[in-house]
Parts: sequence; C-alpha cells; structure tokens
Amino acid sequence: MLWAAIRASDTDATEATDVDLGRFVGLRTADALWLAARPLTADPGTATPSATGVLGTALTMVAQSHLRNASPIARVTIIGEAESLGVVARQAAYFPLDIEICALSGTKLTAVTPAPHLVRREPAAAHLELGNTVRTAGADVVIEHGVVAGEVQGLEVARVIDENGVARLRIGVGSHDRETFRMLHGDDAGVDQLRGVVTHVAQHRAAGAPAHPLNRLAPERALRAAVVADPACIAARVVRIAEPPVPRANLKDSVPCAAIAQMIDGDEAVVVFTAGVMVDAVPFAADARDRLNAGARLLIVADSRNVLPTQQRLAAMLSQPATFVSA
Repeated sequence: MLWAAIRASDTDATEATDVDLGRFVGLRTADALWLAARPLTADPGTATPSATGVLGTALTMVAQSHLRNASPIARVTIIGEAESLGVVARQAAYFPLDIEICALSGTKLTAVTPAPHLVRREPAAAHLELGNTVRTAGADVVIEHGVVAGEVQGLEVARVIDENGVARLRIGVGSHDRETFRMLHGDDAGVDQLRGVVTHVAQHRAAGAPAHPLNRLAPERALRAAVVADPACIAARVVRIAEPPVPRANLKDSVPCAAIAQMIDGDEAVVVFTAGVMVDAVPFAADARDRLNAGARLLIVADSRNVLPTQQRLAAMLSQPATFVSA
C-alpha cells in the first residue's frame, strides 16, 4: 500500500527503505518519511485499530534525524482511513513542518481535513447531584466530556451513568468492576459503600505504598492529583483539573491528562501530565492547549527520568513551544 502511494505521488522516488517503527509500517525515500496510520496490531477490544501514536512516532523520527544531524527528514506523509485521522491532522497543524495526513483510495491520496474540537457537553442536573454524593464520600469529582466521575488520587472509583433514563451512581474501577459491585450490593449503593471504597483505594494510592494493581493504573492522573494538592511544586498558585481534548477510551491505558494552572508569576498555563515515555505526549499537550486556552503557556509534567532529548526537541518544534517540568 505505501509503495503504491509513494510511486503515485512521488515520481522521483526510485527506491525506498523499510524503517523500524514498532507498531507502524514506515518507509524512507530520500528526505521523506511515509507511515501507514493503521498499526500492525489492533488494540484489544476494538473493532478498528486506532491511529493513536502514529503522529508521535513520525515526529520522534524527525526529531532524532535532526539531533543526529544525519540525513534529516524534511517531509512526512501519514496514510490511513479518513475517519481515524481527523484528530491526527489537527494535531499535526501545531507543528510548522511539512506534514501531510492523507486518506488512501487505490493509489490516490486525498488530504484529510483537521477535525474540529468536540463541542463541550454539560452533565445533566441529576448527574451533578450525584456528584455531591461522590464528594461527600471523599472522592474528587472529575467531569470530562459530560461524564461525572469520582477519583481517588487519580484513579476512577465511581461513575454516574444513565440506566433506562435514570441517573445512577455506579461504584468500581472500570466497567467490569462496577457491574460486579452492583451485583453484590444492588442498585442502591450510595455514600457509605463508596466511602469504604475510597478509604481502601487511598491506602494503596498513597505515596510509598507497596506495589499493587490499584497503584499501577493511571499513573499520570496520580501525578496530576499530587500537583493539584501541591501546586507550588510547579511554581503555580492553584491547579484545576481540566478535561482532555479527546475522551479517554478506557482506564487500563496510560493516557496524558490535563489541568489549568494559575502560575505564581500571574500567567495562566495549560498543564499536561504524562507517565513513562509517551511518543504522543507533545502532540496531545498542544491539542489540550488549543482546546483549553490557545494563548496560554504550555507545561508538560513528567518524571525527569522520562524526559528524553527527543521529547524536548519535539516540545521546541511546536509553533508555540512547550516546556517539560518535573514535580
């Protein structure tokens, strides 16, 4: 597929070499990089493989080629299904680079239009009312894309959902755990049951707690919770949780999360939290800023061990550069 598209679009390409890109198929032709957006393996439980990671993978290759000062990549083309690439096209636009996001039909490439940001959704009044129950039980109320949830040190332990038109508070970590809790405790579980879960989870999410499944999930949200509690650690007066630019698909995957900070110097900043080495951290962060406050300073909070020269280069490559900080 890639080779046919290259020959149809780049008549000067006489040879191409395979590039090892992990989950994605890539080819190099002279100063150009071509990637297929469809990963080699689908994410478990999804009917269509996600294009998540393809832009970060491409940008990482670009940054590395410049850092090594050898055969730099000047052009990037990402090819896939149009319906999965709108967000990728939007994120690519934050970089002043020659990046084309294209849909493929036969050997014909068509530019993909950047997707607009999702319209903000306000929770129903009944959902907000159950949010008060979450707060009373000692969990943090987090509202993202119209969904009211309760988190303990960044881990979701409850969610408000509609069942037959009735708002209900469901307790548990993830959908399977919520269903199990409902089967054991019935439909009327409330503040007392949730308070017990909050206490149990908080013990495992506390700093220095022994390794446990409950403290391996959502590490980036645990980092956000710690900074919200101690904003001075990033030179801020106050840090408020904010919704991400795209909804989180599930709890098991580590995905960056966002906040808005009032800095000690008076500026407002969009703050994005990441765990491990995430290739899409910088594009995600730029997308979060564009949605939350396009003119704000952009900070990416990560463990110093996970801030690599490549990521710092990517942060500097943005049209509005970002800064990595440690907390």
